[in-house]
Amino acid sequence: MASTLTTFDFALKERYTEEKVEDLSYAENPFLGMIKKNEEFSGDGYNVPVITVPPQGVAAANLSTAQTGRTNVVGFKFLLTAGDYYGAVDIGDKVIKASRNNPGALLENKTAETDGLYQQMADSIAIYAFGNGGNALGRESGAWTTPSTTLILSDISQAANFEVGMIVVSDTVDGGEASGTVNSGTNTITAVDRETGTLTGTAWDSAITGFAASDYLFRSGDYTGASTVLCIEGLGSFITATNAPAALYGMTRTSDPQRLAGCRIAAADIAGLGIERRIKKLGSYMTGRYKGPGADVVFLHPEDWEVLETSLEARGWRSLTDESTRFGYEAISATVGGRKVKIYSDRHCTKGTAFLLKQNSWTMYSMLKLIHQINGDGLTMLRKSTTNDYEFRLQAYPCMATNAPGWNGRVTLP
Repeated sequence: MASTLTTFDFALKERYTEEKVEDLSYAENPFLGMIKKNEEFSGDGYNVPVITVPPQGVAAANLSTAQTGRTNVVGFKFLLTAGDYYGAVDIGDKVIKASRNNPGALLENKTAETDGLYQQMADSIAIYAFGNGGNALGRESGAWTTPSTTLILSDISQAANFEVGMIVVSDTVDGGEASGTVNSGTNTITAVDRETGTLTGTAWDSAITGFAASDYLFRSGDYTGASTVLCIEGLGSFITATNAPAALYGMTRTSDPQRLAGCRIAAADIAGLGIERRIKKLGSYMTGRYKGPGADVVFLHPEDWEVLETSLEARGWRSLTDESTRFGYEAISATVGGRKVKIYSDRHCTKGTAFLLKQNSWTMYSMLKLIHQINGDGLTMLRKSTTNDYEFRLQAYPCMATNAPGWNGRVTLP
C-alpha cells in the first residue's frame, strides 16, 4: 500500500502514545515531571487565590475583646494567562515516496527529528520553569571585545542551554519583570565548546546591533522583556531573589513579600556556610519565622547536587532512587526545618541556587496536554505551501503557578 498522509498519521498516533510523550518530555526533567498537571485551562484567565492572613478575632480576656478584634481572611489572587510555545519540523516528500511501500519505514526514518522536537520543547519549557519569565539562556562573561566571533559565558554550565544552529538575540538585562527591549538583529550559533563555555557565531556586534560584554542571550522568539511574548513564568518569578518583588499576574506583592513572593534569607545569615547548612538554615526560617508548613522537595543544579552528595557520603549518607516517582529520579533524603525533604538534581535548575518547595502547592496548567500535536483537522502533518514537503507541528499553552508562594523559598549557594 502506498504511503500517504493518512497512513503516516496513523503511524504517528501509534508511536506517540501518552506514555511515549511523557517519556520524551519528563524522563530527564525532574521538576517538570513531578509538578502536578492541570490540563483544563480555558478562557481568557484563570484565578488562583492566595490567602495570606487568617482571621484575627481571638482573645483570652473575653468574647467581646475577640469580637472587637475580629477580621476576615486576607487574600490576593493571581489572574493567570496561558503562554504559547510552538514547535515544527519538516518531513520531506522524497522520504515519503521512498518509503511508499512501508509506512513504518517512514516513521523510523523521521523518528530522530520528531522525538527530538518533543525533547527540545520540553527542555525549553523546563529551563523557563526555573526562570524569572525573561527566558535568558545565559550571559556573556564580561570579557568580550569587538570584533570577535566568539564569546565566553559567565557560567560555563549555561552552555547546556545552547545548540549549534540555534538563532539567538541579546539584551543588557535578563528580560524578567517586563524590563528591557531586545537588540535588533540575530546571530546563529555555529559551534559550542561546552568545556570552556564558548559560543561561536558570526561577529557578534555585526550580527546584533549594540551587542556588548555582559549581554544576556535568548533563543530568538523567546525574549519577554517589555514585549507581549510569554512562554511561562517560572520559579524565579514566584520566588523572587529580593524582598522587592514586581507585580505578577495582576498581583502587587510588596505588602508581604514573603507570603506573596516566597521566602529568602539575608546574606549575613548564611555567610561562610556550605550548601547543606544553607538549605537547612532557610528551611528553619520557613517553618519558624516565616510560619509555613515547610518544604518537602529541594531542587539543585547537578553540579551543586554533586557537591552536597559528596559531603554527605563522607558521613555515610547515600542517595536513593525515589520509587514514588514514575521515572525513578535519584534523591537525597534529609531533615530540613524539622521536616523530611527529598533533594533532587535537575540540570535546568539555576546553578548556585537551591529552591525549597512545597510540592502540592504548585500546578502546571495547560490547554490539553502540556505538549501536544496540532491535529485539529484530523491529521498530524500539514502540506507546506512553498515546497513539496510536509510539516509536523507541536504546540504548548503552559502556565505555572502556586497557591501558596510563602510556603516556598530559595537560597544562594556558595
